[in-house]
Amino acid sequence: MSLQRYQYRLKTLSKLAMSPRDHEGLYLAAKEFKREDVIKHLSSEGASDESDKANKVNIIYPFYQYGAYSPYNPIKAEYYIPGSSLKGALLPKGVNDTVKRSSRLMVDDIPVKGMDVRLNQLNKLQNMSEGRAEPIVLKEFFPNVAVEMLEAECDYTGELFYEGDLHTMLQAAQQQTMCKLAQFIDKLGVVSDEILVDENTKQHVDQLKKNIQSLIDDDRDRCILLLGGYKGLALSGEFKNVKFGKVDSAVYVDIKKDLPYGVVEIVDCQEWSDPSANPKLT
Repeated sequence: MSLQRYQYRLKTLSKLAMSPRDHEGLYLAAKEFKREDVIKHLSSEGASDESDKANKVNIIYPFYQYGAYSPYNPIKAEYYIPGSSLKGALLPKGVNDTVKRSSRLMVDDIPVKGMDVRLNQLNKLQNMSEGRAEPIVLKEFFPNVAVEMLEAECDYTGELFYEGDLHTMLQAAQQQTMCKLAQFIDKLGVVSDEILVDENTKQHVDQLKKNIQSLIDDDRDRCILLLGGYKGLALSGEFKNVKFGKVDSAVYVDIKKDLPYGVVEIVDCQEWSDPSANPKLT
């Protein structure tokens, strides 16, 4: 079977962080960005004092971009979602082995508009150990770090090339995502039922569970994927024969959407009829 070219829409349901952060962090001390850059580009949602929040940032983890990362220059940056990341989400390790052996998949990068990328600080449920005397709180994690993220509710067009049954592949990817989200709800259940939680945090946790359950119950023809970083163990893979709520896992939250970071959907996947189309990227 020959490779077929498909076009699809990718929509971000929550903020998406995609950063090669192991080696591409930008440092204020190294003069790779200026304080006024942070003040200008930092999202202020949930902040009690925006300028104070920005003044604490010493490191920026940038979104994937072509060319040089330093110095920080979001106006000229050519941002993109790597095709390799999408390919990994569509053919996750250990689940779609039959699909991977029988079919080839190539996915193009998706260029991203600079206006859709903002600096954000991570929000995480802190101090989740059972038996703590103090309630856990959903708050900023590492206030000296800012992360470039693609905003929620962005809509982009992508292309992929596949030689097998595309619907079967998308169903398999969707099934694994649903398993991960079910594990995540299991973890949140322990948080709200067995660990002290402050009142504002409890509201976010309850809404987070409802929003995730809505994704699981939605039977529309779409493929939900988890992309990028800051997921925690609960969303990193499928753990069988484990009472996952008891597993120590970080819980990061997009507090505006009350969803994990990096929840996206693929919709409207249509085959192209152009026989001259050739795959470009891995």
